[in-house]
Amino acid sequence: MRTPLTDDLEAWRTEIREFLNAELPRENAFNPEFDDAPEQWQIAVDFSKKVAEKGWIGLTWPVEYGGKGLTPVANQILLEELYAADAPLINSVGIFLAAGTILVGGTEEQKQRLLPDIANMRTLWAEGLTEPEAGSDLGSLQTKAVREGDDWVITGQKAFTSWGPMSDVLFVAARTSTGDAARDAISIFVVDLKSPGVTLHPMRNYGGGVQSSTYLDKVRVPADALIGEEGKGWHYIMRAFYASGTVEPIYAMQESRLRDLIGHCKAIPGKLDDPHVQADIAKLAEMVQTQRALAYEIIGDNAAGRKTPWAGGAQQVIAKEYEPVFAQVFDRVLGPTSQLRKGSADAPLNGKPEAWYRQSFANHAGGTSQLKRMVLATRGLGLPR
Repeated sequence: MRTPLTDDLEAWRTEIREFLNAELPRENAFNPEFDDAPEQWQIAVDFSKKVAEKGWIGLTWPVEYGGKGLTPVANQILLEELYAADAPLINSVGIFLAAGTILVGGTEEQKQRLLPDIANMRTLWAEGLTEPEAGSDLGSLQTKAVREGDDWVITGQKAFTSWGPMSDVLFVAARTSTGDAARDAISIFVVDLKSPGVTLHPMRNYGGGVQSSTYLDKVRVPADALIGEEGKGWHYIMRAFYASGTVEPIYAMQESRLRDLIGHCKAIPGKLDDPHVQADIAKLAEMVQTQRALAYEIIGDNAAGRKTPWAGGAQQVIAKEYEPVFAQVFDRVLGPTSQLRKGSADAPLNGKPEAWYRQSFANHAGGTSQLKRMVLATRGLGLPR
C-alpha cells in the first residue's frame, strides 16, 4: 500500500530524514522507554531538545501556544520518521496526554503557561492515571482530592508511573466528588514531583524500563493546579487521546525492523528461498500495512472533520495485539538464536530481537486491548456492558 502525499509533504519527510541523519548517530538510536541508564537518558534529553529547537513538538497545536498549527498528516509523518529511526524522543506524556488535556479543557492562562514549556522540553511530565485497583477502568480510581481553602489536598497511590524519577511534574487523575458516575467525579491536576508528600518507588519492568509506584500523602497543591473545570477529567482524558489527530505509528518502527530482518536473511545463502520464511515475512509486511491503513483512516477522518469510526478503537486493538505477534513471527524467522542477548557472539542483529520480544508485551499504555474491544462493542455496536 502507498499513501500518496503532496510534494510539500514529501519535502517535509525529506527534511526530517536529513535532520535525523545529521543529529542522530546510529549508536544513539534507542527506545528511552526501555533503556534509561543515566548516560542514555542524557542522550535522549539532548536529542529531544534539538527536536524542540526545530519547533517540531506539538506541530498541530495553535501557534500562540508554542505549536505550528500544521495538519495531522504532517505530524504523523514526523512521528513515522522518529519511530522508524528509533529516535529517543522523551516526554510523550507531556506532548500527548497532558498537552491534549490542556488544549481541550485548560483555561487560557494554563494554555499560555504550560504548553510552551512542553513544546520547549523545559517541563517533563509523568503519568498518574493507573492505580493498583484501577488500570484501564478509570472509573475505579481511588485517589482523592479535597478542597481546603485556596488549595487542593491529594491522597492516593498511582502504579506504573513511567519516567517518574526523571520527570518534573505528575499528571494526576483524582476523585473530587463522591458521586457514582466517574464521568462527573474525576478531575485532573498537575503536581510538582518535588512537593512534600510525594514518594516514588521505582521498579524495573520485564522490558528493561523503569516504572514507579507513586504515593501521594496529603500533597497540597494550589487551586490553579486543577486543569480546566472540576469533575471534567474523564471527558478531558477521553478527548486528549485524540486531540493531536494522529496515531502512534508502531507500524513504522516495525517496518524498519522488517527491513533489517530482510537484510539479515539476504546475507544467509538460501534463507529467502525457504517458503516458510517467505510466508512469515509476508505476514510481517501484512501486519505493517494493516496498521498503516487503519492509522490513515483515523487521520483522514480527523482532517476531514468526520467522526472517527469506533473512536479509533479498531486501530488500537490491532496495534496492541499485533505487537507480540509481530515479535514472535520475527523471531521464528531468525530461529533459536533470536533469544540471545546483546553481547552474545551469535546473537543476530546485535541481540536486539531478544529485547524487542520482551518489550512487545508492554501494550497496556493508553488502555488494554480488552478495554478497546469493550469500546468497540458498547460505543460502536451498541451492545450492553
